[in-house]
Amino acid sequence: MLRSVGTDRRHCADLRTRASLGTRSARRYSAIRPIVLVLFVLVTWTSRAITAVQGLEAQLHTEPVPSDIAAPVKTALAPGGVRAAVGGVTLDFWWVKSMEVGAAPPAWASVEEGTLVGAVRLGGDFRDIRGRIIKAGVYTLRYGVQPDNGDHLGTSPFRDFLLLVPAALDTAVPARGHDDTVDLSKRAIGGSHPAVWSIDPPVTTEPVLSRHTTELGHSAIVVEVPCTEGGKPAGPLRFGIVLVGRIEA
Repeated sequence: MLRSVGTDRRHCADLRTRASLGTRSARRYSAIRPIVLVLFVLVTWTSRAITAVQGLEAQLHTEPVPSDIAAPVKTALAPGGVRAAVGGVTLDFWWVKSMEVGAAPPAWASVEEGTLVGAVRLGGDFRDIRGRIIKAGVYTLRYGVQPDNGDHLGTSPFRDFLLLVPAALDTAVPARGHDDTVDLSKRAIGGSHPAVWSIDPPVTTEPVLSRHTTELGHSAIVVEVPCTEGGKPAGPLRFGIVLVGRIEA
């Protein structure tokens, strides 16, 4: 059946209207697309951050100091400590009965490099802050400072680290200094770098066992070590150990 001229005109007008609406819809989509993308990125990042924090749990334990640790070092450690669970791996920490500092209140700036801080038993293979695998076993923990030579710019906002040393190689309590501590810690992973965990934040008032999210989005567990100055109690040094997160090597 033939359509009238009026019908054809209405049909053309309808097509022009649809085309106009389609153009306006495309423009609105183009305008809101960047906003949608930003929201998607934010939601994804937040979700990953929450997952990372939820994957780190900690509680106190009352286990004795492992027999794998040399007798002189073992006597410097207190029984019991902190047990952390990360990605199905259990990490048991023991801390020194007291850590000597050069001034009060305690701060890492007044701790001699290579000082014994504690020990850890890894229930399974675990990665350090640079992503290198540390085999399951028992290690001592000694304080180390990242060299200020420009080789590690942008890797961490702080230069304070705990270096892991195979327990069988660490047989004396006194501070070992930078070079000796680094050399021994390299043997924990068999590479050119020591096995390290970042201390972040270096000093905090957050409760022990609480979870701290660093400026880099890493997850740390808050712990503390009792300190002495000149052999007299100086109070605890409370800090975070980054157990979830990576920095560039």
